[in-house]
Amino acid sequence: MNRTYGLFFFIVKNTMFILNVIIVLFYVAVIAITTKYIIGNDLARSFLDKVMYMPTAPVYIISGSVGLLLCLAYCVYYREFNNIRNKTINYLYSLLEVVISVILIFLIYLSYNGIILFVFCDCMYHLKKGLKYQVLLVALGLIYLLANYEIVTYFYPLVNIEEYFLVYDASIRNCLIIIKRLLEGFNIILFIIFMIIYILKQIQENEYISKKLSMVAMINKKMQKYVIVTEKFGEKNERKRLARELHDTIGHALAGMAVGVDACITMIDKNPQLAKAQLKIISKAIRKGMKDVRNSLNKMRPDFLQQYRLKEAIEKMKEEISDVTDLKINLNYQIDETGFDTKIEDILFRVIQESITNSIRHGLATVVDIDIYKEYNLLCLKIKDNGKGCKAINYGFGLKQMVERVSQIRGDINFYSENGFTTEIKIPL
Repeated sequence: MNRTYGLFFFIVKNTMFILNVIIVLFYVAVIAITTKYIIGNDLARSFLDKVMYMPTAPVYIISGSVGLLLCLAYCVYYREFNNIRNKTINYLYSLLEVVISVILIFLIYLSYNGIILFVFCDCMYHLKKGLKYQVLLVALGLIYLLANYEIVTYFYPLVNIEEYFLVYDASIRNCLIIIKRLLEGFNIILFIIFMIIYILKQIQENEYISKKLSMVAMINKKMQKYVIVTEKFGEKNERKRLARELHDTIGHALAGMAVGVDACITMIDKNPQLAKAQLKIISKAIRKGMKDVRNSLNKMRPDFLQQYRLKEAIEKMKEEISDVTDLKINLNYQIDETGFDTKIEDILFRVIQESITNSIRHGLATVVDIDIYKEYNLLCLKIKDNGKGCKAINYGFGLKQMVERVSQIRGDINFYSENGFTTEIKIPL
C-alpha cells in the first residue's frame, strides 16, 4: 500500500511541477511576444502611459525564468532520486526552493503565485514532521496569500500583467484569459488531489500504528500472564526445595533424636550412666540440627546479603539497577551496623527491593530517595520516589508482603501517595 501511495505522490507531484513550468513559460511567452507586438505596431507610447512601472526587458525575464526553473528542477529531482537523510540539508533545499519560487513570482510581475503550492507539496513530501516543518509550511501559506499583485503594489510598483492582455483584440484576449484560468485551475486541482492522498496516507499510517499498539498491548498482557505463571512455578520449585532441605536436615535430626530419647527412657532406671551418655549424643545431634537449620536459612538470604552487609548490599543493588534502567537511586545511610540483626537486614533489604520494583513498574519514577537512620530507640527507613503515585493505595501482593515482613520484627509500616509514593518503616531496637 505504501508503494501505491508513493507512486501516486510521484505522479501528482511531477505532473504539478511540469504544469507549473508550463504556466511560468506561458506568462514569460506572453510578456516577450506582447512586447515584440507592441514595438512592431508602434504601441509603445500608449502602453507605457497605462502601466505604473517601466517593464523589465524581455530578455532578462526569459533568461532569468528559464535559469530559475532549471535550478528548481535540479532541487526537486536531486531530492527525489537521492533520498537525502540529513535533516539540515533537506531544510536547506526546501528554503532554496522557496527563494527560487519567490524570485520567479516577482520576475513575472506577480501574475502567478501557484508555484508556491507546488513547493508546499514538495516540502510535505520530503520533510519529517517537527517544529521547523510546521514553521516552513506556515511561512509558505503566508507567502502564497501575500504574493498578490494588489497587496504588493501598494508598497512596491509593478507592471500589471493584465495590461499585456489588453493590447490584443477581444478574441485573443479572451483566449489568453481562458488559457490562464484553465492552467491555474488545473494546478489547484492537482494540489487538492495531492492533499487528499497525503491525508489518506496519514490515516493509513495512524491505523497501522494503532494496530501495532494493540498488538503490543496484547503481547504485554500475555507477558504479564507468563510472569505470573513463572512466579508461581518458581514458588512451587522453592517450596519443593525447602521441603527437601527440611527433610534432609531437621527431619533426619528429629528422627534420630526421637529414637535416642526412647532409648534413654528405657535404660534410665537400669543404667543411668548409659542413659546420660546417650543424652549427650542427643544434645550434640540437636546442636548439629540447629546448625543445619541456620545454614538452610542463610541460603534463603538475598544474594547480596550473603556477601555484604546491608549498606554495601544496597549499593550493589543500586549498581545492578542502574545498568538496566535510567532510575537514579540516592542512598542516605546514617547508622552503624555493629550488632545489627541479620533478620532485620533481610527484611529491610527485601522492602527496599520491592519498593524500587514498584517505583519502576507502577510509578514510572526516575528518582528514588532512600534514607536509613536512627531516631531515639527506633530504626527508621524512608523510601520516596517521584513517580505518578496513585489516588487510592491498593494493597496487592507486594505491599502485603512488606507489611507481613515488618510485623515479624515488631515494626510499623506506612504508605503515602502524595507527590510520588512514600514508604516509611520504624523498627524498635
